[in-house]
Amino acid sequence: MFGDHFGLNIVHVEGEQRFLDALAGESDPEAKRKIIGRVFVEVFDEEALKLDDVKWLAQGTIYPDVIESAASATGKAHVIKSHHNVGGLPKEMKMGLVEPLRELFKDEVRKIGLELGLPYDMLYRHPFPGPGLGVRVLGEVKKEYCDLLRRADAIFIEELHKADLYNKVSQAFTVSCRFVRRRDGRWP
Repeated sequence: MFGDHFGLNIVHVEGEQRFLDALAGESDPEAKRKIIGRVFVEVFDEEALKLDDVKWLAQGTIYPDVIESAASATGKAHVIKSHHNVGGLPKEMKMGLVEPLRELFKDEVRKIGLELGLPYDMLYRHPFPGPGLGVRVLGEVKKEYCDLLRRADAIFIEELHKADLYNKVSQAFTVSCRFVRRRDGRWP
């Protein structure tokens, strides 16, 4: 979407196995967020070193990300959930950081986007968590769970579009839950 609309040369990095390896055995949601954030920064740093003359990193951090991460000057706020794009980048990073939306809420960002002529579908797409499927898979993250969740989510979103409901709800997604049968084969 971004490459086509803005004429950008987007670099896609295949890092699924690296993330899965790092997440192996972990089921705590906040621990998974931190692992995903760490691996994201590692991969980003490695890829950035391959590019010539890159001086800036632009991020789409918005104010709710900052609030939820409790990134306050006092450090006295409680973390709701961590965000890899709030305080997660290495201090020795050679690029400058640009976050033009950091003090704006989503409705303000959308209004600015419309004023700039950005496509409606880009501005009103449903949010996808920074940690990706890692937080939508409850419990340990495994490739087969992620694959199943991607298929289920695609079907769900397609059905929302067919029913003309996608733009009437602000967020809709599937979550992978593990169910365990009792010894007698019945569901709990």
